[in-house]
Amino acid sequence: MPPRPEGTDGSDWSYREVVEDRYKRMAVNMSATLVLHQVQTLIVVLKLAWTCIPIYTGEGTPNQFFYAWAVLLLLGNVCFYLGKPRGRCILPYMKVAVTCVLLTMALTFIGIWKMYMLEPKTSMLSRRLFKYLKDTGRVTSIKALDTFTTIEGLIDAATLAACGVCFFVFNNWVKDAMEVVKERDERIKAAGAGAAAAKAAGLKKRR
Repeated sequence: MPPRPEGTDGSDWSYREVVEDRYKRMAVNMSATLVLHQVQTLIVVLKLAWTCIPIYTGEGTPNQFFYAWAVLLLLGNVCFYLGKPRGRCILPYMKVAVTCVLLTMALTFIGIWKMYMLEPKTSMLSRRLFKYLKDTGRVTSIKALDTFTTIEGLIDAATLAACGVCFFVFNNWVKDAMEVVKERDERIKAAGAGAAAAKAAGLKKRR
């Protein structure tokens, strides 16, 4: 017999229910995902704004990653909130949303690798912004270049980190939700099979 709970006479222990750890974890992960998804969205918007520097400097349009990030951001947010994160979630929408976060993280990594490893340093947005401001006489100190470079690095790192953490937590919730749905479908299937068997047995007895 289990130990007597404190504050009772010990007669009500059999009526106590314990919530499975998985459901507790799902609740925590979804609460964290709500916050992380909003943070990730804000940081990606900041990244998009930084990518628009060529428009500001009059050099043309942003690079090809800009449009992919924008589409993923829009699609991911639409699916995330259509998926009703605060209520009875619609799992297919959530799967699309978490995939958008993953693709955003992957594109960010590719963009960082391409900029820092393959392209010349003069193509970095921080240097292009510094050159434009210097040519127009708005900036004269070389310290401004260091500041712009630091800002660019922080934005890249923050985008990668925010997407990574958001994907990790969000994906854990999606996997748990898929397991719950799978178990529910199996129970429904088993109940249907049991009902069919009982019906068949009843018909057999009547005969």
